[in-house]
Amino acid sequence: MTEPAIAVSGLSKTYGATRALDGVTLDVRPGEIAGLIGTNGAGKSTLIKVLSGATRPSAGTLTLGGRRFAPGSPLDAQAAGVQTVHQNIDDGVVFGTTVAENLTLDSIARSGGWFTTRRSIVTRARSIAEAARLSLPLDAPVETLPASARQQIVLARALSRQARLLILDEPTSTLSTREADALAVKVREAAASGVAVLYVSHRLAEIESLCDRVIVLRDGRVSRTFTAPLTRAAIVGAMLGEFAAPATALATASATATEAATPGDRGAVVLTATGIRIAPGREAFDLEVREGEVLGVTGLVGAGKTELLEQLGGARPLVSGELRLDGAPYRPGDPHAAIAAGVAFAAEERAAQAIVPGWSVRAHVSLPMLRAHSRGGLLHRRSEAAAARRVTDRFGVRGSGTEAPIETLSGGNQQKVVVGRWLEAAPRVLLLDEPFRGVDVGARADIGRVVREAAGMAVVVASSDPQEIVELADRVLVLHDGTPTGELAVAEATAERLAALMSGTGTSATMPAAEAPTGGAA
Repeated sequence: MTEPAIAVSGLSKTYGATRALDGVTLDVRPGEIAGLIGTNGAGKSTLIKVLSGATRPSAGTLTLGGRRFAPGSPLDAQAAGVQTVHQNIDDGVVFGTTVAENLTLDSIARSGGWFTTRRSIVTRARSIAEAARLSLPLDAPVETLPASARQQIVLARALSRQARLLILDEPTSTLSTREADALAVKVREAAASGVAVLYVSHRLAEIESLCDRVIVLRDGRVSRTFTAPLTRAAIVGAMLGEFAAPATALATASATATEAATPGDRGAVVLTATGIRIAPGREAFDLEVREGEVLGVTGLVGAGKTELLEQLGGARPLVSGELRLDGAPYRPGDPHAAIAAGVAFAAEERAAQAIVPGWSVRAHVSLPMLRAHSRGGLLHRRSEAAAARRVTDRFGVRGSGTEAPIETLSGGNQQKVVVGRWLEAAPRVLLLDEPFRGVDVGARADIGRVVREAAGMAVVVASSDPQEIVELADRVLVLHDGTPTGELAVAEATAERLAALMSGTGTSATMPAAEAPTGGAA
């Protein structure tokens, strides 16, 4: 058989107590398109960082073309023939420069700008663009182009190098269908020329149509490897891993109570959604959440979980239909209006959307409810401190105290503060988007316990890991490509059923069809 272009053996990477990669062994051969897939936190990003020289492994070996490969930086990896197109395209372009300059960044960097003329840059850029069939004005400032065009520039530059391994991280995330089809042609051409391609995507249709093999990561390990022809449900099943629902004593008790109770016993309906859509053109559906109930929403990355919660929480306009909160019309124009109405939303990206570096734990707890801690227009420090102590005691937050800067806490303790401040506000509805990402098992258990014990509210939890959902929820709503495919009681949510629903190959009779309004949101 052909010697692997890249071979990984026993690769591990730890960050403190977190093991991001755990003995990963895999290879990609010249001319092969290997898909890499996994849920959030599976280890995909860490593996890409190691292969591209952005981080060094804690253990294990890499070989490139049969020779030991230990890049000390991304430049080392590029020089050896590993070309990476990252998901965040703007990391690969330089604003304030032209298309031609971005296409030729390598030669400009190597020369330091010396002996480089405008004519030589344009000549080299034109050659790269023609080889990649890229039709963009070479003198256009790169920042004036749409994200899809910037991505094509980065890909064209990567293909112009002498690549042994081409890593594509979610390459179609900003592309239209036509652009994605054109990209697929270029990827196949690269593979046909002998380049090994590692293709990372959450879009199963792309993986199924493009890849020769699929490598599935779960919890930092290779869960399964599949060879074409590929089966979506089997791939998703490997992503989910083996579990039986309900998975914990808490979930068992919750499921038993849910099955035995009538709707009236479970509490009054708090939030009702009628004829809503995750995105224009997607199927309309209804949902309701009752007081004391946890509704879990799961699906692969990109299924529409965040879009759904953002509409419920006022961070995104309602696409269609109507919402009612405690029986009254509810249509928040922004998160502030949602908070005022009693709907709290803990966003997915904690670092970017939920915390302010340099601010204390106390300030983070009081931030969403400043009016409740004010007297005569001035913040009352004792009130803030008391609220912060209640949160840290309730969740078992570990740190040097409520005045400690939030960034001095571990990721799990930061998340406890973020979720805890919303419980302190006593909302009617709590929306949690990926609340366990980057959180260890102990912190996950603490957060789940307090959320389950909280009284007087309805909870909606979204996660791409159904194991997290079945441990916490009473019911599970499954999404695929922006459309609900099923709704299950947690006791029915086996790995097999969830794999079928998440991959779009199965349906559930318990999913109610909506008689959606024909008009969009007012």
